[in-house]
Amino acid sequence: MVLSQIKQIRRLQMTGGSTYTVSLPKTWILELKLKKNSEMTLIKNLNNSITLFTEIQDEKHHAIASISKKDSKESIRRKIIAMYLSGYKTIEIKTKGIEIQSSHRSTIRDLVRSTLMGTEIIETSSEKIVLQVLTQLVQLSFNVALKRMYDSAKNMHQDAIEALKNQDKENAVEVEKLDDEVDRFSLYLMRNLNLALQDTQILLDSGLKKPSDCLGYRTIVKCVERIADHAGLIAKKVKYVKNPINKKILKEIETISEESLVVFDNAITALTKKDYNMAEKVASSVPDVIEKEKNLMDSLKSDENTAIIKLVLEDIRRTAEYSRDISEITLDETIQTVIEEI
Repeated sequence: MVLSQIKQIRRLQMTGGSTYTVSLPKTWILELKLKKNSEMTLIKNLNNSITLFTEIQDEKHHAIASISKKDSKESIRRKIIAMYLSGYKTIEIKTKGIEIQSSHRSTIRDLVRSTLMGTEIIETSSEKIVLQVLTQLVQLSFNVALKRMYDSAKNMHQDAIEALKNQDKENAVEVEKLDDEVDRFSLYLMRNLNLALQDTQILLDSGLKKPSDCLGYRTIVKCVERIADHAGLIAKKVKYVKNPINKKILKEIETISEESLVVFDNAITALTKKDYNMAEKVASSVPDVIEKEKNLMDSLKSDENTAIIKLVLEDIRRTAEYSRDISEITLDETIQTVIEEI
């Protein structure tokens, strides 16, 4: 694509006493299927640029993916998730003249039920299954979805530590299942961030101010997802604890866990409030958690639970470290509030 097709320089013209106009290339008008009296929206961005877009933009409506008997369950899952993240409203999975295998049907149903938020199976036959994404950003805002994702991840961590403390294997299994809920919010948020990069109206509806914000929020979503993953890993280790953990060690584990969750909580609060100073305090507090984790690691005496405890402590430490990553993104996004530009 040549530069003239995506960038042209035009001079402002004054029409009347207080109105300025700028002409648009005819080729652009034709490509965008605009005409006389088409309504346009202008956005003045924070970086002193202006975005011009039509209220009705092209949407990704329907995507069709062909599958065969040779495709694995994971391959089908990855294909559907990729289409979901790309923003398609209707996703059709079909075969070429053969019946969809029952194992593939089960995979698709389980994926819709457990992972793809706001998605329903609206049509099914021997050779195709059609999914439709019903939930839109206006129905479940970005901040609300992120808050629910954070709450789920935090609750997973707390419940996993409680299951470890009580050697409650049944509760540990339930904690592992909660990871699906976090993954649902993660994919939903990723989908909307991808759409926001393509559609200014979605960007504004999400509460973000500029496309570059999507990059930071993608990292934040992945950090929260990773924190939930580590909570799930703690829960998985409960079944390997053969005898009660030393009460003193268990108390220290609980203390470090609580401090890591305080860091997590403050990181999300600083992000929500766009508070640079609070984010700075969060980042500064993480080394204390890491130091306590290291000291407990070094003090452990070798027994049948030592390896498990060390792995649990690592999961707890990673929670604090991912929280620091969230706070650092907040620092990057709010630095203008504490500096003077000249």
